[in-house]
Amino acid sequence: MTTVAADSLQQTVAALNALYNAPSSSAKKEANLWLEDFQAKPEAWQTSVILLTNDNVGTEAQVFGAQTMRRKIVDDFQDLDAAHRASLQESLLNLSMQHKSSPRIIRTQLCLSLAALSLRMLEWEQPVNHMINLYGSSPTDLSYLLEFLTVLPEEVNDTRCPSLTDDEYRARSDQLLTQNANQILKMLVVCMENSGDDAHLQEAIFRCFLSWLRSGDIATSNLSNNPLLAFSFKALQMPELFDIAVDVVCELIYQTKDIEESMPVIQEIYPNLVPLRQEIARNLKDDNEDNIRGYCKIFVEAGECYLSLVVRHTDHFRGIVEGIAECTSFHDLDIVPMTFRFWYQLADELRKNEEARLKYQDVYENLVDVMIKHLHYPDDLDSWSAKERDDFKDFRHVMGDVLKDCCLILGSRIPLGKAYMLITQAATKTPPKWQEVEAPLMALRSMGAQVEPEENEVLPEIMKLLSQLPDHPKIKYAATLVIARYGGWTDKHPEFIEYQLSFISSGFENEDVVAASALAMKLLCKECSTHLLNYLNQLHGFFVGVTKKLKGMDLLEVTEAVAHVVAAVPNAELAQVFQMFCLPIAQQLAVLASKDQTTLEDDIPHIIDNVTQLKIFFETVNPQVAPTEAHPCIPIVQELWPIMDSLADRVGGIDDIAKSLAGCWRSIVISYRTHYAPLLPTTMARLVKSFEQTGLGQYLWVSSRVVREFGEISPRPTLQFVESLSTPMWQILQKYAGQFNEIPDVIEDYFNLVSDMILSCPREYIHSSLFPTVFNAMLASFSLKEQYSLVSVFRHCRIILDHVNDLQHSRSSSSSQANGPRISATEAAIVKAQFVEHDSFMSLVLQGIIYNFPPEVCGDATSVIKALTMFCPQESVVWYGKAISTLDMSPMEMQKAVTDFTAGASEGNWSRIRTVVQDFTAVYKRKNVLPRNRSKK
Repeated sequence: MTTVAADSLQQTVAALNALYNAPSSSAKKEANLWLEDFQAKPEAWQTSVILLTNDNVGTEAQVFGAQTMRRKIVDDFQDLDAAHRASLQESLLNLSMQHKSSPRIIRTQLCLSLAALSLRMLEWEQPVNHMINLYGSSPTDLSYLLEFLTVLPEEVNDTRCPSLTDDEYRARSDQLLTQNANQILKMLVVCMENSGDDAHLQEAIFRCFLSWLRSGDIATSNLSNNPLLAFSFKALQMPELFDIAVDVVCELIYQTKDIEESMPVIQEIYPNLVPLRQEIARNLKDDNEDNIRGYCKIFVEAGECYLSLVVRHTDHFRGIVEGIAECTSFHDLDIVPMTFRFWYQLADELRKNEEARLKYQDVYENLVDVMIKHLHYPDDLDSWSAKERDDFKDFRHVMGDVLKDCCLILGSRIPLGKAYMLITQAATKTPPKWQEVEAPLMALRSMGAQVEPEENEVLPEIMKLLSQLPDHPKIKYAATLVIARYGGWTDKHPEFIEYQLSFISSGFENEDVVAASALAMKLLCKECSTHLLNYLNQLHGFFVGVTKKLKGMDLLEVTEAVAHVVAAVPNAELAQVFQMFCLPIAQQLAVLASKDQTTLEDDIPHIIDNVTQLKIFFETVNPQVAPTEAHPCIPIVQELWPIMDSLADRVGGIDDIAKSLAGCWRSIVISYRTHYAPLLPTTMARLVKSFEQTGLGQYLWVSSRVVREFGEISPRPTLQFVESLSTPMWQILQKYAGQFNEIPDVIEDYFNLVSDMILSCPREYIHSSLFPTVFNAMLASFSLKEQYSLVSVFRHCRIILDHVNDLQHSRSSSSSQANGPRISATEAAIVKAQFVEHDSFMSLVLQGIIYNFPPEVCGDATSVIKALTMFCPQESVVWYGKAISTLDMSPMEMQKAVTDFTAGASEGNWSRIRTVVQDFTAVYKRKNVLPRNRSKK
């Protein structure tokens, strides 16, 4: 052993000792980081072999040695020459023989190493036969052979393999798996037939069988009359093999999902499924959750894979559906949702087959009863944690989707009738249990989407019943949401509107029902806005009164409710009605805006609520008005502007208020578009002033919308607007020079602004003095680490490059394009001059990918490199070479990186450019950056 190897071994053993035995967590963490770093080093090859050959180092060290061996083969096999590969193969086979009886964790890692080597070492001919010859003759060695054969398909199909081309990988995979599948299947049959009562060996055989089934390399025709199929079902009766048998049976079913090809095998599988119904019944009676879960998996797999048979041959395959229904009825709500996708798929198919639909109608009728039962809250709800309540609440909505599936098959009358009957029965009990009333009410809500608005038999009776239900907040809450859900039905039955308005309004007196009442009011007003015009005065009084007591989401939903009714007012009367509803809000804001600065802090939530109320009105009340006609809403905006202007001056620097003001102004711009043009100069001036005063990105966010709406029709004023906003932006960037990560939101909003500018007015933007300045800011912003700000920077760059690449494409394309390029060669030359002047661009992006950018952004960065190479292929090759030359790598690695990139550029294979950059940066980071980063922690 060399001195270097001895030192590495000593350090590794010391680090492992610290990892497992150090008293402090920090020491354990430091040791773990050192070991991860060490695994990336070349000396890890030899150290892993030394650890595995030395029994004195202990199990933990040998496990680490085996793990390291596998990692080196997966990550660094391509670095080995032919001699070292042959040496590695010999060492690994010797180590496997040495450890064939070692603890399973070591054996598994060595088998994974052998499997990884089998894939990559093309000169190793017939690795599977080689391993069978080595370990297949002795019963004591069989478990090791089975372990290798189990992990081989998983390793071949799941690991990355940069040392092989795609063609080499496909050929090797075929050689290792497809060509050996039939041989392995026969071997497993022999092993099982000779396994006696050895459950551990049988489990290993099943795991190997499962792995090869999942690989898809076993032809389904070879499963017909195969003893392993019968063995698999028989194993379901053996507790120690039940779990693996469930997985194997499910996979057998899945692999035979191609009905036409697999029918002979299905005809063998289905007779084995039928007797399992008895096992389901027995385990339901015994309340055996684990076994019910297993049988549920099997029947659901059969239902989904054999769905066409279930529908076409209802009498013969009905047993599958009934088995799933029995599992759905089980009380364990962790098991029940396993069946939900099947019920959806079956309902979707039955809709297309009337004969089959009628035959399964009774199953779906029972399913309605089962699902309503599952919707019941427990009697001990008060003992539940908040998380348990939230989880069950979410799950009830998922169960509601199954009830919708039932309505697809049954129509709405039967499910509605069942819910109505359960409500009436529960409500008449003395005393009534609220859970028994609330659950069918919840079911009614869930089924609402499938109930026809013209339904006249059951829903009218249900609506009349709501006011007669027991006085309990949870019942009132659920009943209110039933009204909310059936707003579309009420629109066709306006005789219920007054009754429902009264019912909803009464809920605002109960704090437990306020949220439901606010939502119901919103949805009722949205669906029945035209009918509610007759109740405008009543709604106005209600709105003024109730909003004094509400806040937050409840206030905003009630505001949206009345806004929908206001939006239905004819244009000729709209201005007066709009003013009537906005005036109370404006008055409250005026009072708040006039308060002394020192007392405003407590009123911030009220200001935000009031401004958001106006926003809701502006985005909801958006009538169709001809461009030549006066817009009825603009006078209201003009009337309210001084108040919002005052608020912006006084408290516009408070982040949440700025957000609400910006949202309100943005809604105005979007809703009223060209009608808003006369107010545009005032708005632009306000936005510039607010950004100058506060530096908050919210004002840039709304400015982006102004640019998007008016840039094309008013390019010069829009450019001046963006230039005015850029002046304070440069001051901010100078203030935070070298510290851009402290202001990611502002940078994100600014680059979104200039991106919208170049989308709206590309020629004006590129010719402006703004363009080179923004380009410099873009380069400086590559120091950012925050995902969304970087995405906005790269988006801006991509838009620039897309414009010039569209121009180049239009020149080379012979077809005429309706939407041609929006710039000319003059602008393209200006863009190219910027990239030539800033030839560090490529290097900055590449270094960002390697050292700085979050993983989510690297795809955007490589797309920019690809787009730049499309625009300037020759220059990009030079820039890429310069960027590579700054990295710590060997001349051979550097040459390969540049050669691969050059080949892609010269061929015009732009997808290859992206792949080359992604592969190069991934390998470089793994070898050079990640270990360094870990060592700094």
